Amino acid sequence: MMVNATDSTAKGDIMRYNLPTTTLGRTGLVVTRLGIGGAYCQSVEGYRAALDCGVTYVDTARVYRDGKDEELVGPAIAGRRNQLILSSKTMSRDAEGARKDLETSLKVLGTDHLDIWHIHYLNTKEEREKALGPGGAIEAAIKAREQGLIRFIGVTGHVWPEVAQAVATGLFDSVLCWYNCAMKEPETTIFPEARKHNMGVVIMKSTYTDILWQQVGAPPQADFYRYVLSHPAVNVALYGLRNVARFQLVAAALAQRATLSEEERLALEAHGARVRAAGKLVGW
Repeated sequence: MMVNATDSTAKGDIMRYNLPTTTLGRTGLVVTRLGIGGAYCQSVEGYRAALDCGVTYVDTARVYRDGKDEELVGPAIAGRRNQLILSSKTMSRDAEGARKDLETSLKVLGTDHLDIWHIHYLNTKEEREKALGPGGAIEAAIKAREQGLIRFIGVTGHVWPEVAQAVATGLFDSVLCWYNCAMKEPETTIFPEARKHNMGVVIMKSTYTDILWQQVGAPPQADFYRYVLSHPAVNVALYGLRNVARFQLVAAALAQRATLSEEERLALEAHGARVRAAGKLVGW
């Protein structure tokens, strides 16, 4: 039986929802379509409460909050690591620095492997060429995969055309990018390339860090995640844990329904267009 999400924090209830799942592209990994995004949660308890909803995809990075995010995720996943798909990232562009990042991540997270390890924030041609060239981070990733320290290699970034170039190499198993009802550029840049290589697609900023959701007349928060998940190219939408109680509410809503009707989709796009035209969506 599903517990009332609004009462969970006060009562300390564990709420495990029947969240929809999907196969993450060519990785073959089966994951919940709602994932936990790193960098925002300030406590181990917060991460545990989100995990108790039944989410199986957990995303963090070595650079999030100068490493403190991984320090929280590690204890939070203790005792349930084998039930989760765990992702982290390196900002290093050279193989040596990336390897050091990986070893630190594994130690701090308390695990002997990562399911997905991303080369993080490839937003320029120069960064991409360095990371994917001789002596670059990709060499560390391939070696780590051969050694069983990681299972799959991912890429992330914010500049859609540049990320699409990295995706087009076919070197990566998954991609993490931003996409929402106001910013549809990935539909013509990243998504087509990802489909060519059967890559897993994970999305951040479904509500653009809540800006889209907080405007007057906005649809329910869960609908922004339903919008993203309604696109056939998308496997997972991440929710950054800025508010655990709201995460629980969104999880409950997605367990009931994970996609939108055509009418709802058009309403979300109209809302997103208005917010973007008003200049409220700036920066990353």
